[in-house]
Amino acid sequence: MIQHGRVEGQEVRTMNIVELDAQHWKTPSDFYSALLRKLGAPEWHGESIPALIDSMIVGDINEVATPLRVVVTGLDTASKVAFDELTKAFSALTKYGAVANINSDRASLDIADNVSAFLDGRA
Repeated sequence: MIQHGRVEGQEVRTMNIVELDAQHWKTPSDFYSALLRKLGAPEWHGESIPALIDSMIVGDINEVATPLRVVVTGLDTASKVAFDELTKAFSALTKYGAVANINSDRASLDIADNVSAFLDGRA
């Protein structure tokens, strides 16, 4: 749920939290399916890094909007290919202003409300 407030005349939105459990992920598709389901992505959303950039950075596609934090646990039991896909995807999103933290058992990704400004050089 997004909560709104004001700070010195600016609207402030509370961070949306998406939690994923990766312990049973065997394939890259398991990663995408879990993430897209929790984001409220449309059925036609692609399972690829460019598609994630379009929906998570450009926005206005998923039901869950920025500001957004994705928290992934159970990575220590996920398959290597699923872990590697998450790492590639989160790393790609950092090129557009997202902040990723990844270790052997958990990961997080923070996307600010104004991160799309990176696309047109405003940030």
